[in-house]
Amino acid sequence: MNIGKEGKGQMKRQWYYRGSLKSCNYSCSYCPFSKKRGSSRERQADKEALFRFINEINGQQEFGGAVQIVPYGEALVHSYYWEGLARLSQNPRLDAVGAQSNFSFPAELMISTFCKQGGRLDKLRLWGTFHPEMTSIEQFVQQCLFLSSQGISYCVGAVGVPGQWETIRRLRSLLPSSIYLWINKMDGMKRPYTSSEIEAFLEIDEYFEMELLHHRADASLCGDNWFIEADGTIHRCNICRQSLGNLYDYDNKEMNMIQKEKRNSCSRRECSCYLSYCNREEEQLLFFRPYPAFRIPSYPKAVFLDVDGTLIPKGQKQIPEKYVRWLGRLAVHTDIYLATSLPYEIAKRKAAPVWKLLRGGVFAGGGHWVIWDDKGQVKRNKIWQLETEWLPDALDQQKKYGFTLHTYKQKEGLCKVTLVFRRGRLAEQITEDYRKRLTLDLSIPASCQVLQEDNCIEIIRKETGKLEGILAICEEMGYGKKEVAVAGNAENDIPMLEYFPFSIAARGSSERVKKCAGIKISFPT
Repeated sequence: MNIGKEGKGQMKRQWYYRGSLKSCNYSCSYCPFSKKRGSSRERQADKEALFRFINEINGQQEFGGAVQIVPYGEALVHSYYWEGLARLSQNPRLDAVGAQSNFSFPAELMISTFCKQGGRLDKLRLWGTFHPEMTSIEQFVQQCLFLSSQGISYCVGAVGVPGQWETIRRLRSLLPSSIYLWINKMDGMKRPYTSSEIEAFLEIDEYFEMELLHHRADASLCGDNWFIEADGTIHRCNICRQSLGNLYDYDNKEMNMIQKEKRNSCSRRECSCYLSYCNREEEQLLFFRPYPAFRIPSYPKAVFLDVDGTLIPKGQKQIPEKYVRWLGRLAVHTDIYLATSLPYEIAKRKAAPVWKLLRGGVFAGGGHWVIWDDKGQVKRNKIWQLETEWLPDALDQQKKYGFTLHTYKQKEGLCKVTLVFRRGRLAEQITEDYRKRLTLDLSIPASCQVLQEDNCIEIIRKETGKLEGILAICEEMGYGKKEVAVAGNAENDIPMLEYFPFSIAARGSSERVKKCAGIKISFPT
C-alpha cells in the first residue's frame, strides 16, 4: 500500500458523525437496536440531519480532514447514507470518508448508487463488523471480495469471544492477506483473557494488546477530532459527554477557541474503546495515521532504522524484546533495513535478534550499503572506499588530540575511519573551527567528509551518507519517497529525517533532531 495516499505526518482533523438512526436489520441478542426498523418519519429526520451536517462540512472552507460515520444501528442499508458519502467525497478538502457497518447492505446496488452520485471510490473507507450469529463466513467474505474488486479500502473485525476463535481464524484465512482483521475485546467477561487466548488473538490481530490496555483519559493527548451528534452537539469523542458547543452556532475560528479552552478536560476516566483511544497520539497506531478513525493500517514498503539510540534505546545495551516482537510483525508487511553509523560486522552483532528480519542496510554512515534477496543472499554490495595515505600521520597524532583511531574495512577496501574521544570532552571541544583545524592537521583529503556523533568524529567519502545510501537502495528496489519510513536519533540522521515525510525521531533525541522529523511522536511503538 502507498503510505502517501492521504499524506503521512501528524494526525489531521477527524470528524465523527452520529445521526439519530437507532435501528438495525440484525437481531443480535446483546444489541438494543436489534430488529428495530424505525419509522419512515424517523428515517426522514435522520436523513435531514445527515445532509445538514454534510452541507455544513462542505460549505465551510476551513473544514477539512476526514469524516467517519459511526451510527447506532446499521446505516448503510439506507441509500441516503451512500448519497451523503458520495457528496462528502467530492469535497476537495476531505481526504477520506467512511462509515461503520455490518456489511449486510446490497453491495453492488449501493456502490452503484455511490458512483452515480459522483462519489469517489478512492476516498471511500469502510469498517465492517462480522456477526457470526447473523451471517455466515462465506456471505461476509463474498461482500468483502466484492469491495476489494472495486478497489475500496476497508477493514473488518469481530468481538474476541474465546469460544469463537476458530471461526474468526477461518475468516482470516479466507480474506485477502492485505485486509486488516481487528479483534475487539469482549466486554462483560467475568474473567480476564488467559495468556493462551491473548496469544491466539494476537495471531489474528497484531494490535489486539491495545484493546487490553487501560488508556487513562487525558484530553491533552487527543488529536484534532470532533464528534458531532445529529443536532450538531460537539464532543471530543464518542464516549466523552462533555459538550464543546454546537457545530451550527460557531464558525471554525470560534470552534477552535472553544476546543483550546477545554483541551485539558475530559468527562471520562478511561478511553475504553478504539474510537476513543485512536484519537490519541498513540505510538502503537503509527501505521494507522493520519486518520486512525477508519482502523485501516497503511504500511510503508520499506523502513530504515538507526541502531544505537533508536533500536537500542539510550542507556541500554541490546534491542528490547518488545521491539523484536514488533519488528517481527512489521516484517510481514514491510522490508526492513538498517541505517547506521556502525560498520557492518558491529551492526550485525548488535542487531543479532532481528538480523534475519532484515533485507539489508546502510552501514558505516553511508560508506557501505548492502541488499539481500528473499533467501538472505547478497543481491547488491557497495563500498565507497577512502583514501589511506593520511592514516599513518593521523595515528601519530592520537595522543596530541586525545582520540583513538579506528578503521573499518571490507574486502573491497577502507570505508570509514572513526576518531573516538573520551566521553564528556568532545562536546565542549568540538566546533566548526576545531573540525577544520583537525582536518588540516591530520591531512584528511578533500574527498572525505568529517562528521560528529556523540563522542566520535567519523570520516567517510564526501558523496556518501545515510540518506545517500538509502536513496541508492530505494532506486535499486523501486521504493518511492512516500513509500519509505525512517527513524533515527542523531545529528547525522537529520538529512534522512528531513527528506522523507514519514520520519520519526527516537525517544531521547535532541530538540534539533525532533524538529526535523515529519511525525511528532517518538519511535518506537
